[in-house]
Amino acid sequence: MLFLREDWKLFRNIETLSQKAGVPQESIPSLVVKELVDNALDVGSTCELDLMPEINGFYVHDSGEGIAPEELRELFSVSRPLVSSKLLRLPTRGALGNGLRVVSGAVLASGGHIQVCTRGKEYHLRFDQDGNTDVSEVGDSSGQGTRVIVVFGANLPVRDSDLEWGRLSIAFARGSDFKCKTSPYWYTSEAFYELANSYYGSVETLAASFDGINRGKAKEIAGLFPDRTSEQLSFDDTEFFLRELRANSSEIKQNRLGQIGDHPDFRDYSAAPGYNRVKSLRGQHSATIPYLVEAWVSLAEKSKLTFLVNKTRITGDVRIYDDRGKLSLFGCGLGHSIKSKSANIVVNVQTPYMPITSDGKEPDLEPMASEIVDAIRRAAAKARRSVSHSKDTGRRNEKEIILYYLQEAVGKASGQGVYKFSQRQLYYAIRPYVITQMDKQPDYNYFCRVITEYEAESGAIPSMYRDPRGVLYHPHLKEEIPIGTISVENYERPEWTFNKIIYSEKEGFFTILKDAKFPERFDCALLTSKGYASRAVKDLFDLLGDTDEEILFFCIHDADAAGTKIYETLQEGTMARPGRRVRVINLGLDPEEALEMGLEVETAQRAISRRPVASYLDDEWREWLQDNRVELNAMTSPQFLEWLESKISAHGVRKVVPDNQVMLRTLRAEVIALTSQQVQEQILREAGYDQRVRRAIQAVTPIIEQEASSLRRVVSNELDSNGEAHWSQPVRDFAKKIVEKLG
Repeated sequence: MLFLREDWKLFRNIETLSQKAGVPQESIPSLVVKELVDNALDVGSTCELDLMPEINGFYVHDSGEGIAPEELRELFSVSRPLVSSKLLRLPTRGALGNGLRVVSGAVLASGGHIQVCTRGKEYHLRFDQDGNTDVSEVGDSSGQGTRVIVVFGANLPVRDSDLEWGRLSIAFARGSDFKCKTSPYWYTSEAFYELANSYYGSVETLAASFDGINRGKAKEIAGLFPDRTSEQLSFDDTEFFLRELRANSSEIKQNRLGQIGDHPDFRDYSAAPGYNRVKSLRGQHSATIPYLVEAWVSLAEKSKLTFLVNKTRITGDVRIYDDRGKLSLFGCGLGHSIKSKSANIVVNVQTPYMPITSDGKEPDLEPMASEIVDAIRRAAAKARRSVSHSKDTGRRNEKEIILYYLQEAVGKASGQGVYKFSQRQLYYAIRPYVITQMDKQPDYNYFCRVITEYEAESGAIPSMYRDPRGVLYHPHLKEEIPIGTISVENYERPEWTFNKIIYSEKEGFFTILKDAKFPERFDCALLTSKGYASRAVKDLFDLLGDTDEEILFFCIHDADAAGTKIYETLQEGTMARPGRRVRVINLGLDPEEALEMGLEVETAQRAISRRPVASYLDDEWREWLQDNRVELNAMTSPQFLEWLESKISAHGVRKVVPDNQVMLRTLRAEVIALTSQQVQEQILREAGYDQRVRRAIQAVTPIIEQEASSLRRVVSNELDSNGEAHWSQPVRDFAKKIVEKLG
């Protein structure tokens, strides 16, 4: 036998409703409350929620414009198709658009009813087993907005505790909200195809709903698909459609998603931004989904964890366990531990798209797990210091003050986790606390050491970058790149350009090497950070070592105590970077070869009783370096070049020669480009290109003069509607319209 059942029928009995809602039967009232509160908060910053025990119900009252009476039957129907604006990805409450179907299904399954007071009238909603909803007007109502009264049947009791999810949403309906339109970068090829095919309207209207697309541009894009509505577009059409949208907009950063921020019920707060990259399996366009994780922590006798997505509680179950000074998180893709005492923790993930694993909107938190853990960990550390501070009446030293106020200063410098910030900015955020409590100016170098030690124990401070303190020179390309943590994050190694890199503590030698064409002759990049290698330099070494092309790493330095440590720390790393994933070759200058070359020996002035010297030297030379030194500068330019060439040649290095496939691909591309250029020039000559261009320019010049008077107004209007655009974009659009007039 074959049994068929329409999907909507799963909403009309309590057992299968739990399946669609993604919660156990006892949580159905809580979910109904949450869905109605979320809808109310979508139209206003707050709403009223209260229990009505005398009728086994509750009410939610919003401050919006109300619901049109003719829409009530369709909105509160379990048999309607999935009609939702939620397919447009936005960092707002809700995910599937099933909310009111769950509300209606719970009332139908329990034998209850709903009353709606809106736009001066009161309506009674009764639900039938055939999926239809009967709406009858029962009288007048007063007040603004919409009041929805839900009455359950006796078999589904509602209690005060069932209002907690809704109260939580109301409590966290604060902070800033998303002010933009959806971004085309938030959709994979597949997701955008589904969106376009679910919209029964014009291509122009759909295009105009995206960030950065004004009406003029939307009309232009729609012109690419004449006589077709959105749902008629093929997959290939939507591929081209999405490419056009992206070409005319820019990615939206995490700081524009909105956030809750500081909360009066929690002192200790932290935030961590991130991106979820979702690859397309069928098309050309992958999605870049920004998100902002917020965490609030207060120490408590028993741990409790609450998860929100876009300021509303999730239906999925994430559990927290106390385990010998650690908090373990399990569920919804999480399986992580955090060093902390027992705590009450609330986490909010603000994002336009949350992967879900069920119709009940259970989220998959795994893609943003590292930021979730990091935000909780930093808020928990701040909470521990808050408790410690309340118990401690003694005087702190400078390090204790820095660490105590560190998370607060990070929040201040980063706009509560939204923006990147420099180590120097963090120093200035900490500085007032040190001055106030110690009556002294903090030392920046000491501050940096404390931060390095902290990161060695607790991990890197998210979003903090070090200012550029060095330069990378690419051979052949003849370009210099300032080296800081941000530039390294964005760095891409140019293909088949160099297979060696020399780190020098002295940037001055770059001039000699470039003048002698050393980088080009040896296919060698040059790198310096003017002394000890910075964090960014070490990260760059690791990044280059992870690429597929071969590369050798070299270091040159003075023959002095500090020079030997420059090499050693470059290879072995620091507390925050335990060591390189690549081998660094020490070329010297070492004391023994300096003496053999007859270079001038200087007496080293001691500022401390004993200088630290690298461990790779034997005791004799370690002792010699306590009072003596030889600089690389003691060599003449010819000596230096001869010395370096002999040193690097001893390692059997050779020029960059790609494999045959790479060279053949390059040859083919060059021949095709030259042939194309040759044919193009021939066609243009035969067609009288130059003469035709002159005639066309003469024809269009009067039109430019005619339209020029309105140019400022057009540009100003476009910039008002798209504040991120450069003035040249509307000028280009204006120019395109002028050219189109010529046909």
